This record gives sequence, structure tokens and C-alpha cells, in this order.
Amino acid sequence: MRLKTTLSTLATVTAVSAAGLLGLSATPAAAAGVDFEYGRNSQAAEIDAWKDNRMRASQTWQIDPLGDGSKGDTLCVKDHWKEGWYVVATTSKGHRASTKGHTAGYTKCVTKNVAEGKKFTMRMTLVGSNGGTIKSANYTIHG
Repeated sequence: MRLKTTLSTLATVTAVSAAGLLGLSATPAAAAGVDFEYGRNSQAAEIDAWKDNRMRASQTWQIDPLGDGSKGDTLCVKDHWKEGWYVVATTSKGHRASTKGHTAGYTKCVTKNVAEGKKFTMRMTLVGSNGGTIKSANYTIHG
């Protein structure tokens, strides 16, 4: 399992130190050779997709990134690898961010306020040019 020293810094999202992460875990994706890693702390969570020792995509959840509650909670997704796939990040509370139609390196963030302290889930889906999908597990996060 790869251990990360820092979480990805995404546009409009506060950088989150991985030092506070609890329970980093990896889940292999069936028949695809993709490993999903998940980490979280009290303010943020991240899913990373790895293949062939390269980060393919990352997804970050940030609770009220500006700290004043005005922007809401933010879900971001980034496609790191130019291979013809795109990435979709979703939460069970209705957030959806996608890199569809953009080149590698693109980051998409969406905001939607969620009641403080409420638990729900997020998932990453990799979508191939043939329509095939590789999905991470549903990981618990909170607002």
C-alpha cells in the first residue's frame, strides 16, 4: 500500500495535511488492476485511484473549505492520467463532479452545503471510452 505524505491541493480547496488522516486503506478494483486508497480526517477525505504505480485520479471532500460556512461543502475530482478515461466523483447527498470532455490534469469542484455532522458516502467511478466503469467502494464521510 502506498502511503501519501500530503493530499492533493485542488483549486479553490484548502490543502489538507495527510498527517491527520485516519485509517488509510486500499481496495483492488476487480479485473482492472486499479487500487483505490482512502484517507480522511475531521475536515476532509480523499480517494485516490492508482494503476501501474501511477496516480490515475483523485477525489477530495472538504467540509466548508472557507471556514465560514458560506460556500458549503466541496467535492473535487482530478484526472491525472492521459489514457482516454474520465472520472466521476459522487456523494449520496447529491454532489457530482466529472472530468468528462476535458484533458488530463483537469479539476472540477462542486459545492453543496450538507448539515453539519451528518454521515453519508462518496464514491469514485472511472469511465472508459468504451463505456466500461471501475468503481471504488462507498466510503463514509460527514458534513
